[in-house]
Amino acid sequence: MPLKQTAQPLYAQLRDRLKQQILDGKLGPHAKLPSESELTTQYGVSRITVRQALNELHREGLIVRVHGKGSFVSQPVVAQDLTQLRGLSESLAGEGRVIHTRMLSHKTVKATEAVARHLKVAVRSPVSELRTVRYLNRAPLSLNHSYMSVELGERIRKADLANRDLIAIFENDVGLTIARADLSISALTADDSHVKPLAVELGAALLQVERVLLGPGDAPLQFESTTYRSDRFSYSLSVERRRMG
Repeated sequence: MPLKQTAQPLYAQLRDRLKQQILDGKLGPHAKLPSESELTTQYGVSRITVRQALNELHREGLIVRVHGKGSFVSQPVVAQDLTQLRGLSESLAGEGRVIHTRMLSHKTVKATEAVARHLKVAVRSPVSELRTVRYLNRAPLSLNHSYMSVELGERIRKADLANRDLIAIFENDVGLTIARADLSISALTADDSHVKPLAVELGAALLQVERVLLGPGDAPLQFESTTYRSDRFSYSLSVERRRMG
């Protein structure tokens, strides 16, 4: 549909039209955009206007331009700020991004050595295990294994896990006080357990984040092991240098 003259410049209108198609998934990662001449005809604008719009999308990291081949939708990569303790939806939602969670299982299991160590319980004691996959704009982003006491697991069983962060549910629905979190980050490669839920190939590079939520007095509330697609997610951190002496 041709664009109309408004207070918003034509290039900005075209940029926003294409941006919305990308964020809505109508133009998925690696999809080829129409050529400059096709966009000129489709939207009734000049080639200069088309180039301005594409330059804006490229500057925002939404497209990549390949000489002689055209413009393509880039693979989205989002970054979560490590300087604040926030849930994934709280950190990333907005700007056209939608976070959604699909539950794989929610059951009582026996604590492994790692789970027992983080939750400070006896090995093989019963704990609640929640397995989920989180999606960014309908594309798989992370595979999550969350462990907590059986009592806490039962208290969140009827919560809206599909659209809310566990941190928000713990604080607002259960009334827990979360003081801080301990995190560790490492790299790993995809095995059979990652291929289907994350839609990756064997050996793909992944990012593993282990997090323990701690209450007052450093009492462990939840241990979560999350595996992210490294081509879609990263952490960001800003630190200050303090001079000695």
